[in-house]
Amino acid sequence: MILLHFSRLTVWKDSYEKLPSFWRNVMEMFPPLYALVRRPFTTMSIWSCGLLLVILLSGGGASSASNYLIGLGSYDITGPAADVNMMGYANIEQIASGVHFRLRARAFIVAESQSQGNRVVFVNLDACMASQIVTIKVFERLKARYGNLYNEQNVAISGIHTHAGPGGYLQYLVYIVTSLGFVRQSFDVIVDGIEKSIIQAHENLRPGSISVNGGELLDAGVNRSPSAYLNNPAAERSKYKYDVDKEMTLIKFVDDDWGPVGSFNWFATHGTSMSRTNSLISGDNKGAAARFMEDWFAKKFFNEGFERIYSNLSGTVSIPRRVSSIVSNLHEKRKLLLLVQLPNMTTEFRPGKWIV
Repeated sequence: MILLHFSRLTVWKDSYEKLPSFWRNVMEMFPPLYALVRRPFTTMSIWSCGLLLVILLSGGGASSASNYLIGLGSYDITGPAADVNMMGYANIEQIASGVHFRLRARAFIVAESQSQGNRVVFVNLDACMASQIVTIKVFERLKARYGNLYNEQNVAISGIHTHAGPGGYLQYLVYIVTSLGFVRQSFDVIVDGIEKSIIQAHENLRPGSISVNGGELLDAGVNRSPSAYLNNPAAERSKYKYDVDKEMTLIKFVDDDWGPVGSFNWFATHGTSMSRTNSLISGDNKGAAARFMEDWFAKKFFNEGFERIYSNLSGTVSIPRRVSSIVSNLHEKRKLLLLVQLPNMTTEFRPGKWIV
């Protein structure tokens, strides 16, 4: 089962030297990570993004030698789907009343070939953001299970910034006002999902390689306030080709025996395709793009038996996959979907150099 991550990475240049040495080494291995600084948000076309990722994952390119162990894991974190305020819009009237599609925690581990060598863990949540109290609880559980193998120096937990997930799992007052306080059910399911996804990834560690690619993705988003952007000094605006960041960076994980098994990428977009009146639990545009890509990959490369074996290495139960289950009667609605997508069909991708 391929695991796909859509997120936004912010690296401030003046904070680079403050990073732990291990993280600086990781960034030096992948120069595009350092270049991903915060720029204006865009609204992404998930269809165009999915098409680009198909091109990236099926294309050629140089890969690193098998000097790494690579592990991936995925676990459900949907949480309460009714009578809970949703996190993101701070709208006290936005109460969950069902599920658009389920939410997941996806974990990626890259380790040196030695069994206890240096390693890094990245966990991406189908949630508005990570939470300090969630992170603290996860570290407590990891320490009880693995000792000091996974800790605050080598584990990062992020969120796709969907505004359509259950709220109440953060510890700060301003974030739990609209949820009318702390929601234990929201908190527990996220902590459990992160822990289980890391356990899966740890138990799935296998020799593999990593590839990085980047390129421009055009006609996939707009600046949500072009008039405000024009208030920036001309000297500042002249530094950039567009009024939004159109650069996509993707990291692909390749198992020595099975081939491509997962990826995650960065593309600047805001998780607000689902409006502030939406009441269905959803991963929004990034979560949908991840699901479309996972379903496409499962259909194209894996039979059901192999996927079930790979998903259950840690003894957890796998949720059956269905191709494009987010869109019902996909084939019957093909003409309508093409018509809706027509304005975005001019998407152009110019690949950059593969970096090992």
